[in-house]
Amino acid sequence: MILSDALDRTLLLMRDEVGDTPSDDALIEALTSTSVALVVDEANISSHAAQSAFITAALLMARSAHRVFLSAPETTLLGPQLPLPPGPMLRGLARVGQNLLPGIAFTFGAPEREIDLVIAFGDTTSEIPARRHIRVSAEPWTGSIVAWDEPRRWIPSWWPMGGLAAGALAAGEAFKQAMLKLLPFAMNPTMTASVFALSDQAHVELAPPQTPFFGDLGDVDFISGGAINSSALYAISRLPGVRLSGRIVEPDTFAPSNLNRYALMLASHDGLGKAWTLSGMLDDIVRLVAVPARYLAGSPIEPLARRVVVGVDDIPTRWNVQRAGSSWLTIGATTHWSAMASFHASGLGCAQCLHPEDEPGDAPIPTLACVSFWAGLLTAAYLIRHAALTDLPVADQHVYMTPFRPECAVSGSVRIRPSCPTCGTGRAQPRA
Repeated sequence: MILSDALDRTLLLMRDEVGDTPSDDALIEALTSTSVALVVDEANISSHAAQSAFITAALLMARSAHRVFLSAPETTLLGPQLPLPPGPMLRGLARVGQNLLPGIAFTFGAPEREIDLVIAFGDTTSEIPARRHIRVSAEPWTGSIVAWDEPRRWIPSWWPMGGLAAGALAAGEAFKQAMLKLLPFAMNPTMTASVFALSDQAHVELAPPQTPFFGDLGDVDFISGGAINSSALYAISRLPGVRLSGRIVEPDTFAPSNLNRYALMLASHDGLGKAWTLSGMLDDIVRLVAVPARYLAGSPIEPLARRVVVGVDDIPTRWNVQRAGSSWLTIGATTHWSAMASFHASGLGCAQCLHPEDEPGDAPIPTLACVSFWAGLLTAAYLIRHAALTDLPVADQHVYMTPFRPECAVSGSVRIRPSCPTCGTGRAQPRA
């Protein structure tokens, strides 16, 4: 395997901005030359949430082939952090870092020369020379980028969701640095500069602050073991005391091009069945039965669980899952630089109301580590909120965000389409 194989989908997405003019080598150079230091001290890494943020930022950046320096004290993991093994955090990152993209590994300690970006966690101080400095912080359900001159101590928390959002925001800022190096090649320089403009402050709330911390998710089926559901399971596996049982329905095996965006995949998984591998990795945390088959309407795997998480690119499959009769489902998806998620239940606009038209084609889908991760994180947040509260506000039924511009995220209800074959007056006839 060579680096361009592992970055195949990322390179495709980058060409949305720069077209065919630069070579793959030029795109890869922009990624690999982007240097980032993640800096944290003992006081700010002393919680499960902070560890979740630090590890997530490091892994997402490594999957985008950045050069990542880890300046942190060794500390024992306070909860599961797959794909890291239990035990010392830095030792686990070193082990996993050597099992990701070819030729990419973490560097431990401070860099010797000026780098592109320093990201400090909480109020950690740093003297590392860099062209840019920012901070990240989190509350239980909220992740933030904070201006360098506004340090605030990371509030210790065992609830990881806000930390996961903070780590993903950090990874997005690193990727921006890479894309701005390609600005001379941009087909629309003004638009590219706008999308990837650097942020000194940003804020993403995955749920209202009063949302309960709830880890008993019950019976859940996961349709697909791909990038989005892998990211959702990455988040779910970090919930303290999580309880979940169900199935992973996925027929395919891991391939090198999955490494850039599958949050739980390692290079050593290449060629292994996705469903079996994910089920085995998660076995000590949740109980998920591997179903190595493609989901088809009316297949023997029906009936589906009460809650279903759908992470498939194929739009008709989402319609078929909706028609299978589960009482509640959530869907995650990506489109180019943007991530989206939605939930659907009786009386609400369905999956076909939200996406009424198929988008046929079997070409590789351009995507990126942090974009796929956001789709999975948003989907996991819906699942957790529904398990805790049962009824979620209709105004929150779907969310659409470009992770590089989180301030422009939009959310709302899904309008029931009267002509919808699934839930409207044009409802499809039940299967015999």
